[in-house]
Amino acid sequence: MNKSYIPKEISWLSFNERVLQEAENKEVPLIERFKFLGIYSNNLDEYFRVRVATLKRLSLYGAKSKNILGYNPKATLKKIQEIVISQNTKFEKIYTRLLKELSNHKVHILNEKQLNPEQIDFVTNYFHKEVRNRLMPFMIERDSDLPNLTDDAIYLAVYLFKKESLKKRYALLEVPTGILPRFIQLPGKKEEKYIIFLDDIIRFGLKDIFFIFDFDEISAYTIKLTKDAELEIADDISESYIDKLSKSLQQRKKGTPVRFIYDRCIPPDLLKIIKQKLNIGSDDVVIASNRYHNFKDFMKFPNLGIKEFYNEELIPVPHRDIVQGKSILSVIKKKDLMLYFPYHPFDHFIDMLREASIDPAVESIQITLYRLARNSSVINALLNAVRNGKDVTTVVELQARFDEEANINWGNKLLNEGVKVIYGVPGLKEHSKLCLITRIKDDITEHYAAVGTGNFNKDTARIYTDHLLLTTNKK
Repeated sequence: MNKSYIPKEISWLSFNERVLQEAENKEVPLIERFKFLGIYSNNLDEYFRVRVATLKRLSLYGAKSKNILGYNPKATLKKIQEIVISQNTKFEKIYTRLLKELSNHKVHILNEKQLNPEQIDFVTNYFHKEVRNRLMPFMIERDSDLPNLTDDAIYLAVYLFKKESLKKRYALLEVPTGILPRFIQLPGKKEEKYIIFLDDIIRFGLKDIFFIFDFDEISAYTIKLTKDAELEIADDISESYIDKLSKSLQQRKKGTPVRFIYDRCIPPDLLKIIKQKLNIGSDDVVIASNRYHNFKDFMKFPNLGIKEFYNEELIPVPHRDIVQGKSILSVIKKKDLMLYFPYHPFDHFIDMLREASIDPAVESIQITLYRLARNSSVINALLNAVRNGKDVTTVVELQARFDEEANINWGNKLLNEGVKVIYGVPGLKEHSKLCLITRIKDDITEHYAAVGTGNFNKDTARIYTDHLLLTTNKK
């Protein structure tokens, strides 16, 4: 390894450890500290899906890869495994301390064996009403392959045992966190609050799912697989860019494993058969962890209504030069405006687009789109502009990582409504955040521009710090 610098994959882990430090910072409100565990976990998932996956691919080129990178990918992968395992130990200690602190504040996270009669009734009812019909187990047989496991989902590896015959059966069950909340509030006394993981509600009801088998013991252990998510877009000119990308997205679902996490209490024979069927090799990062995975779900922890557990909500301050009910374009014509998110409302930008979409003098709107909010007001404003006869052109970047599919859908929606859509150029990645409004009044052409550091995305503008310059200055 070149001693003059640290490989970026290693220095990135130091950045993520900084996130972990916020989770143990006592000055941060308690639930916000749980959220930092979620952010750390979410960051690490993407790191493995992209950076570690790329390193693994490069390591296949042997000595050549060292020349490309300037350092040895195999040695770096080994170092990554050491650091991640060490950070995981730290992570678990912080989590245990936070649970204790939560309990001291009369908020308890229970498992399926700690329920009182009233909670048992609640969980039984919730399992039958909400959970049971969403569970589809896959029986693991020695001579069959596993189904294609969803990247980053969590699964329960189920162990069925019959004492008399020593017969064992194994199964896999996906925890439906995409459909149901991961945390469910249980009934309790007024001053005490109780929460249970969805995983444990499933453990509670396992007998109802596997009743057709003869067993004395049934138990379940969480596993999680992270796959290579880097896209391969082959340069075949005969295929359209969107078709290539769509094929790559299908391939991503079948990506090779780069990390495997499992509950350290899992029976060795069940662990062995799963690792064999997933082709987990010595180069893959394998982490023995605690009972629960996918801590990113803590970013959506239920609101407990206890004020001191949370950061005070940030209420954006309107820009002093923008007056509600007055033209924003006329203000920009007189002076440049700098918006600073999340301290200014993103609505100012939406209001400007809406104004442009109905202003009779506005001829065209041109904009780059990278990551969009789920229900995008920006898209609505652009569609409104087209309906009002404006000429609208968008550059939609299809390579916005993990938003590729959404961007293809947005692009199709815009095209269907008559917007000119330019998809990002193969071989280049469009990161610019630009918008240009052209207005012609009395034969005088005026250009109004928005130049930003963040995405034109109302959701992320509430979280990330970004600038947006609104200007008519030609320079």
